[in-house]
Amino acid sequence: MKKKAVFFDLDGTLIDSAPDLAASLNHTLHSLGMPTYDPDTIHSWIGGGATLLLQRGLTGQMEPLPIDPKLFEKAKRIFFEHYGANLCNHTRAYPHAKEVLAYLRPRYRLALVTNKPYAFVLPILKKLRLDYFDLVLGGDSLKAKKPSPEPLLHACQKLKVVPYEALMIGDSINDYLAAKEAGMDMIWVSHGYDSSKVEAQKIPSLATLKEIL
Repeated sequence: MKKKAVFFDLDGTLIDSAPDLAASLNHTLHSLGMPTYDPDTIHSWIGGGATLLLQRGLTGQMEPLPIDPKLFEKAKRIFFEHYGANLCNHTRAYPHAKEVLAYLRPRYRLALVTNKPYAFVLPILKKLRLDYFDLVLGGDSLKAKKPSPEPLLHACQKLKVVPYEALMIGDSINDYLAAKEAGMDMIWVSHGYDSSKVEAQKIPSLATLKEIL
């Protein structure tokens, strides 16, 4: 069946935000007198939203250990303040991102469904000129975030489509699991942050979407 809506993830799918996220995480850790990490390590931690990234940074673990609540709240304040002031120092749109969104905009309903806190999303979209979306959901827009299917189902409801009429474009296991649970097809962009092995159609470039859709 022909699709009526296309949903996109943000980090690792439309934009490479790893350099600025790494800088803000290391700034936070340094401010707390804690060890900092090389960009490649932090790169592997991106994908579950700012809270999970902070938890991984504070514990140095992909699967975070328990963290003192006071320490975490202090780290969160430092991180959010620094990142909010440095959203696009080195963050860039991936090749063909703007071109593909402009191509899809008159043909499909478009939604952005990201785990990034909502306050950061619109400024980045505006700065990088990627603001083509009918609906934008951040990781704190609803009670649940990906890998829960709730954000995708909410987007379907708002855009008046049923899940099998929508397509999710993402780069992480969270996108895959959310789409699968929602009953939605998913396309995996190979240039992203997550190297998980999933049974999803993979494309090497966003430009390929113009050939598929």
